[in-house]
Formats: sequence, C-alpha cells, structure tokens
Amino acid sequence: MRLSRSYQPRTLDEVVGQPAVIRQLKRLVAWPQPCCLLFEGLGGVGKSAAAKALIQDLGVCPFSGLVEYSASNLSIDEVRRLFGQTFRLRPMAGNPWHVLLIEELELIVSRHVNAALKDELGEQHMPERLIVVATSNDASGLDESLLQRFEVFPFSAGPTFAEACQERLAWIWQQEAGPYVPMPLGMEQMGWRNGNYSMRRAMTALGGALELRCGEEVAA
Repeated sequence: MRLSRSYQPRTLDEVVGQPAVIRQLKRLVAWPQPCCLLFEGLGGVGKSAAAKALIQDLGVCPFSGLVEYSASNLSIDEVRRLFGQTFRLRPMAGNPWHVLLIEELELIVSRHVNAALKDELGEQHMPERLIVVATSNDASGLDESLLQRFEVFPFSAGPTFAEACQERLAWIWQQEAGPYVPMPLGMEQMGWRNGNYSMRRAMTALGGALELRCGEEVAA
C-alpha cells in the first residue's frame, strides 16, 4: 500500500518534523526572491516533500513553471537550454516564477555541468524570477564553488523529527484502520536505523501492517 503517495504533504503546513526549515520557507513564499536552496539530510526526512510543498505554496504552474531533474541526468545541453531560453520567458500559466528542482545534487557526474551551473547561478547571470531547489543526502562531496551558490537547509533525522512523524503516522492509521483500532506493536521503532529516523521507512512498515490487517479481515 503506497501510503506515501496518498498522504504526500501538499502544503508546507503539512510537512512534519522540520519546523525551523518550514518557517524560513514560509517567509520565501510570502516574499519570493531569486535564490538557490539546498535541502540536505538523510533519506526519508522530507526533503523532496518540502520542496514540492514549497512549489505548491508558491503557486508555480507544474506544467510551465516547474522543471525537475535528477542531477545524474542533467546534461550540459539542458543547462544551456534552460538558462538560455526557458528561464528567460514568463511561464504560460500561474505564478510568474520558475522553479528548477534538482534531486540528489551530489550525483552531478559532469564537470562541465558543474561549471555551467556555477556560472549560471551567480549573481550576474541568475534569472530574475527563478528559484532553484536542490536536495542532497550528503553535500560534503559537492564542488565548493557550486555549493557556495546555495543556502543550505539541514533536515533532522533525530528524536524530535521521529516524534512528529509518529504523531502523523498515528493519524494516518486512524484514517485507514479506524479510530478505535490500536496501532501495531513496535511501530515506534520501525522508522529507526543506526540512530536515524526515516519517515519513508516507517510509512512502508505502516502500509505493510495495514495490508496484513486487511488480509486478516478478509480471511475472517
């Protein structure tokens, strides 16, 4: 059961466990400005969810204002086309801003792409109505000159994040299983691994518990 898709945060208010980051992103929504943001943290801490919620709250049109790439698939030709043409034109619908979303920025494999991005994201070349949002599991290996173009937002995977996620999971369980059905035993531990909590891992476990419950009800 793909609970992560059904309960994907649609606004910044629905993103749990990262209050300091969300406060800063809400200020950007209120007063948009050209910028480069890097969401850094382990998998399952809400980086992509926060990026997509930000895009939604900004009112950027997903069909004409949003461009998404995995960093490993970003070519030098695409960088030149985006910054030379796409981002110079007003989106055909919705908010007049463009958003470039680059997932897993640390996976840029081409030094030419790295150099081109560094140049295009500099103050002299940055398009007037562009917000760049990148995610990274670990930015320590990024080229320092490229990293300097970004404001880094660290995402927590610790106890406070886990507590917020578990409250959200309990609510989801009630929606799916019913308000009087107790949570499965051990759910508090299912998102943890090596001292870090992953909402993605916990959601997968919760989905498995729901499927098991449905199977038991059918068998009965």
